[in-house]
Amino acid sequence: MLGSMKLQFKLVFIGCLLVVLPQIIVASITFFQNRSTLNFTVDETNSQAFANLDQLAKSMYGLVESHQEVNERNIKSALNVAREIVVHGGGFSMEERNASWNATNQFSLAASTVELPRMKIGNSWLGQVSDPKTPVPVVDKVRETVAVTCTIFQRMNAAGDMLRVATNVLKNDGTRAIGTFIPGTNPDGKPNPVVAAIMKGDSFTGRAYVVNNWFVTSYEPLQDADGKIIGMLYVGVPIESVKSLRETIMRIVVGKTGYVWVLDSKGSYVISKKGKRDGEDISVLKDEKGDFFIQEMVKKALVLKPGEIGEHFYPWINPGEKETRTKVARFMYFAPWDWIIGVGTTQDEFLETATKIETSARHNSLILFAVLLLSLAAALVVWIVTAKRITRPIVMLTDAAEKMSKGDLAIKIDTFSRDEIGALAKAIERMQTSLKLAMDRLRKQK
Repeated sequence: MLGSMKLQFKLVFIGCLLVVLPQIIVASITFFQNRSTLNFTVDETNSQAFANLDQLAKSMYGLVESHQEVNERNIKSALNVAREIVVHGGGFSMEERNASWNATNQFSLAASTVELPRMKIGNSWLGQVSDPKTPVPVVDKVRETVAVTCTIFQRMNAAGDMLRVATNVLKNDGTRAIGTFIPGTNPDGKPNPVVAAIMKGDSFTGRAYVVNNWFVTSYEPLQDADGKIIGMLYVGVPIESVKSLRETIMRIVVGKTGYVWVLDSKGSYVISKKGKRDGEDISVLKDEKGDFFIQEMVKKALVLKPGEIGEHFYPWINPGEKETRTKVARFMYFAPWDWIIGVGTTQDEFLETATKIETSARHNSLILFAVLLLSLAAALVVWIVTAKRITRPIVMLTDAAEKMSKGDLAIKIDTFSRDEIGALAKAIERMQTSLKLAMDRLRKQK
């Protein structure tokens, strides 16, 4: 194919090929190496970003777990203190005389009137004191000694419903929560874990609902001289008894707009961003696809084992924004408190570093391609000029030879070049001279 091409084109083609081909090879190697490095870097960056989210979730989980351990240890010690105070007070007993109680279920708030024997500590009836300013034996002493809430429960019936007959736990109206009771059966139809343990003669330590909030608690049964369970003794502190825990969680910022949050298993906020939505039920929220993404996260969280991390992606538009962004949430479930501890942020912020690397790689590829094109253009210009300089005298010599072949021996041949073409020009010039001499001899012979 090259044999049929003109010399000028051959020179341009081969010259450009010799210039550009090495660059194409080097550029190709560089491109694929950069692509391989980019993929590895992006994967590692993404992996590190997820690892950072996971580490943050684990840190919060560990912080909550440590609070739980400290609280349970303190609560057990407080229960020992309460027990000693009861013993020093003379222990519990029942009078034959009854007291009338307006008993209110702490869950359903259903009220009824019950008659129960009056419970005494030593020789004194505990009374029916609702005013927090009026001293109550045992419970106030426990609070003064170890700074925890304390309650004395009296068994109401065979089902094991437990009535608060003396307590320093306050209701929302600021009065002592006497007359409220823990039913043996929860609203969902399941046995109440506290009452179930007590009725078996066991103690209970863990998370429990107390009047109007969740507490870290410890309960133990109260028995009469015959070993019959007549009530139970309680001590506890609110789950979030240490304000620094909540403040620590709320202060954490993930990326530019991400944050740490806590939900319960019903999909309500326990700790929200800056605490603005605490207690709000967000289980009915839908993402941009119309999915109940909070319910999906709760389902995933509730099947996680201790220490396991769940993940959920969902499309979302923040207030004031017009573009849908994908949000990513990594979360863990702390069963003792029924807390779903999550870390959330938008995917573009989460993968910002990887995106910058990919953008930089694309720019580098464009630069590499531009350099290749510029090299080709420069090579074309250089080799076109060079080819013309090489082929012009050859074309002139060819034209001269053609004219000489037709008998025109008067043409002038330029022999200024000192290279091979110049040597060819001189040879043709000598041939021209020889032809002139030969022609002159022929003319004289005639």
